[in-house]
Amino acid sequence: MSHSAADSISDLLTGDVRTKSNRIKSSSRYTKKPPEVMVKISGYCYSSDHTKSHFDYITRNGKLELEDELGETYDDRNIIHQLACDWQELQTHSKRRTRHSTHLVLSMPDGTEPKAVKQAVRQFAKKTFAHNYQYVMALHTDTDSPHVHLTVKNLGFDGKRLHVRKGVPQVWREQFMCELERLGVAAEATPSLKKVNFRNKQVSTLAHENNSSETSIER
Repeated sequence: MSHSAADSISDLLTGDVRTKSNRIKSSSRYTKKPPEVMVKISGYCYSSDHTKSHFDYITRNGKLELEDELGETYDDRNIIHQLACDWQELQTHSKRRTRHSTHLVLSMPDGTEPKAVKQAVRQFAKKTFAHNYQYVMALHTDTDSPHVHLTVKNLGFDGKRLHVRKGVPQVWREQFMCELERLGVAAEATPSLKKVNFRNKQVSTLAHENNSSETSIER
């Protein structure tokens, strides 16, 4: 074998390879496990004023763009506050505080393209909630991990309330991971040991309650 041919083969074996996230990394690092996605429920809103404050937080008082389930965007604080008022539900005589909205945070580690994270969340939310729920989302890039705040109005178009069942956040992690992979971003959604058998059960990711009581998360 000629020296030039041997050198070419050597270059192929020791050179850089391209990962699923389209970033060049050395072959010695290619076997490293893809980063874990994060999906968590961060809180709830119980009133119009509470929702206004939450929208102010996720938009940094109107400095960041807010996007709804129709793809409409908002960057005017007054209009964003009006949207919060539109989400207000009729007062009931129930002694229990009603959760008007559920707040999710979906993120990836530092180094992930923020636009890819937002697009993956956009597709995840559209497939998971848009058929029956209003929601808004805002991208944050001011921390080490690019993340999206996704806020879902609990009262659906059909008059029934969003009910997040035990184990559903793990299903959401896997769905978010799939959307990232469709964009060419390597990701993992490894379940914890106590949730390993969850995927073997036939459960729906969303369920409705027939009454107007507040949404609950089973633990």
